[in-house]
Amino acid sequence: MMTARLPPDATLAEVLSHRARNTPTSRLVIDIAGGFAIAALTVWARPTGWVALTSAALCFAAYGAWGWVDRSLSAQLNPIGDSAIRRWRMLQQVVAVIGLGAFVLFLMAVLGIALGKFIS
Repeated sequence: MMTARLPPDATLAEVLSHRARNTPTSRLVIDIAGGFAIAALTVWARPTGWVALTSAALCFAAYGAWGWVDRSLSAQLNPIGDSAIRRWRMLQQVVAVIGLGAFVLFLMAVLGIALGKFIS
């Protein structure tokens, strides 16, 4: 199977899309299941830095879900209709927003851990 090469000035979104499209489906399923399992475990156990761990796990789950939906859309052998395609695309966009939100939360949590508690 030949894959298209990324241009040297590819954006992060293009890199992630290319990588998700070339990742085996089994790996995407592991990302989804593992991400949700680790997120649930860290919310339940609440270890030190649990927000950073949970948001990182949700990033993996969202990446896997986005790739799985994208793969499902591109692998349609029979036409599924415009309304179904719109619903799949909407799901893909929702998953992308969740992943972006989880990434921003991860950055903020790591920054909070690095800076520590401020006492004024």
